[in-house]
Amino acid sequence: MIEIAVVGEGPAEETFFRDVLGPALAYRQIFVQPRLIPTSRHGRGGALSRDRVLRYLRNTLRERQDLYVATFFDLYALDTDFPGWSEAQAIADPLVKAALIESRLAEAVVELAQCRADRFLPHIQPHEFEALLFSDTDRLVEIDPDWKSAATRLRSIRTAVASPEHIDEGPQTHPSARLHALLRPRFRKVLHGPRAAAQIGIERIRAECRHFGEWLARVEGLGPLKT
Repeated sequence: MIEIAVVGEGPAEETFFRDVLGPALAYRQIFVQPRLIPTSRHGRGGALSRDRVLRYLRNTLRERQDLYVATFFDLYALDTDFPGWSEAQAIADPLVKAALIESRLAEAVVELAQCRADRFLPHIQPHEFEALLFSDTDRLVEIDPDWKSAATRLRSIRTAVASPEHIDEGPQTHPSARLHALLRPRFRKVLHGPRAAAQIGIERIRAECRHFGEWLARVEGLGPLKT
């Protein structure tokens, strides 16, 4: 059995890990532990400051030597003191930018935790979780019958770029902003996001979203860790 703790930003990602990603990996005997970073006595998720993230990842990696740890953080609005953020600002392609930040994050975490490098699998999603939902906009609008009036406009947003992960990160045009602007009843990330991802299906998402797909392939290729 292989266990991997996947650390996300908030409850929508947590549900996605549990209800969509987890079942897709379980048949390979890879079991996902969804996790959020505590931000207060009663709060979890969000506020992904560099120090809080590094401390939590270090502690999680030190829990058990037979546990893999991964991240699933949005590139959009990532904290500016995040490892690699400043260096990545010179890169135009969001997939390359995310990969650089992942590399720098891995270096920082492995050094801090003093763990095997292969136990940590960082993922920075270009530009955010909602980008995955543009993998199949026709399936997305099936979540609510009233959303079908937005199908053509959503489809045009998707076809205007190379992939869902290339939808830009402007304040009014990043993926979640587009969904909020076009969908009535209003798109609610925690309620609709995981349901839409399940409707679209993990195989369609990985085919459309190369960066996500490459990370998922790494997870699928994991072998048991020996303590």
